[in-house]
Amino acid sequence: MQHKIGLAAFALLLIGPGCSRSTLMGNGAEGIIEYAMSFPDLAPDGLMTDMLPEKAILTFNHDHQALDLSAGMGVFKTSMVVNTPAQVVDYHMSVMGKALVAEFKRRDFTLLNKSAAPMAVIRTYARDTIAGLPCMQAFLLYNNIEMPEAEVWYTEAIPQESPNWYGPYSEIPGVLMRYEVVQHNIRMRLEATSVKLGPVDGSKFTVHPDYQQVSPAVLYAQLDEVLGVFNN
Repeated sequence: MQHKIGLAAFALLLIGPGCSRSTLMGNGAEGIIEYAMSFPDLAPDGLMTDMLPEKAILTFNHDHQALDLSAGMGVFKTSMVVNTPAQVVDYHMSVMGKALVAEFKRRDFTLLNKSAAPMAVIRTYARDTIAGLPCMQAFLLYNNIEMPEAEVWYTEAIPQESPNWYGPYSEIPGVLMRYEVVQHNIRMRLEATSVKLGPVDGSKFTVHPDYQQVSPAVLYAQLDEVLGVFNN
């Protein structure tokens, strides 16, 4: 705990005076971001390595996001469709011919985000360019001494309001460009590799009609069963 408090005190010296939302991208209200994915804790030559996803695709407009990934040559697919005005996330999962979807409301997000709210969010002067966009660094510090501080890089060059409201980095004001998440005991690292702005297909933000509607708990259990094979 003393280490984390010391880090927070030091990082406070690095905090900038605050950044206004950039207009570098013009309107920039619609587009597609592609992320490279890696799994730092899994053996690169493991039996199931070839089944892991290599990239994730984020499609967005002003009010919606759709994060899609595919693994095992398309055998396993997920799509998180985020509806910001309605404050819901429709989580789709398709595996071996089984297609399920669940509507996650705020009360259900604890299933997806196991970590507690951070004790402090420290924004520093550090800057980098990721996928051609200017990015800023932030650290999230937690009360739980067993939880290491989390480092994220984000950009404010894409005008999105509260783009992370539904996830573990809800306090970060910009679009995430380099970050890690832990889902079903698997640590995933994502880094943006390309950003393409322009009109996107609005059907990406609708619930897939051919998916069976289930409860959030049922969908989470199914995801846990499928992803558990990578930890064995």
